[in-house]
Amino acid sequence: MITTIALDYGRVLARPKSFDWFFPRHTMKILGAGNTLRLMRGRRAAQHTAHQYLNDNHLLTTEQEEFEQFCEFYRRLLSGCGMTKNLEHACQTLAQFAVYDPNKVKVYHDVLSGIAALKEHYRVVIISDTWPSLRSMLEKYGIIVDDLVMSCDYGHWKSDEGKLFHSAMEHHGVVPEETLFADDGVDNLDCAKALGFHTALMVRAGWMNNGGHPVVRSMGDVERLANALNSICG
Repeated sequence: MITTIALDYGRVLARPKSFDWFFPRHTMKILGAGNTLRLMRGRRAAQHTAHQYLNDNHLLTTEQEEFEQFCEFYRRLLSGCGMTKNLEHACQTLAQFAVYDPNKVKVYHDVLSGIAALKEHYRVVIISDTWPSLRSMLEKYGIIVDDLVMSCDYGHWKSDEGKLFHSAMEHHGVVPEETLFADDGVDNLDCAKALGFHTALMVRAGWMNNGGHPVVRSMGDVERLANALNSICG
């Protein structure tokens, strides 16, 4: 029987207002046209090193630690794309937006009402690959859940052999067989399913290969799927 609804954050509850989680809408204004072009041309080659730095240093507690980490992330990424002029100013400005800008995301219209409806019958938990500033984002937008499992608290990710799911189970009382987990990533859902979670792929717009997972497109769909699973079990 489903007793818990676990939700990813990114593209399940909210999306970036820009084209990318790591760059604000006014990236060109910050970097200038020439450096933005360098970024677009050289990003693929440079991003591996920059993202590897994030992956290897993910145990974070405070937003200040997050800010310092993102300064270094942008330093590695932009310098790897050939940017040298005003590099430090650009890195700190981008990090400031990445960590502290409350308007960097768009919360989907059905999130607040959907979570409230879910909480009438289920325990609602967020399980997300994220950073300390998520707490401020949730508070700003009034997203109130029963528990929060964040990768930065443990230093590992959902896709890291399912380690974040193990943390949810061991430290937050999440029981896989009693939990429906909705995420926008098939790989994450595959990890969860292998551990016994019920799964659903959230597709807010367009189409994507569901990898064999049920597709939901709204918070209402999540509730209907949980209710249907309970009807089958009941």
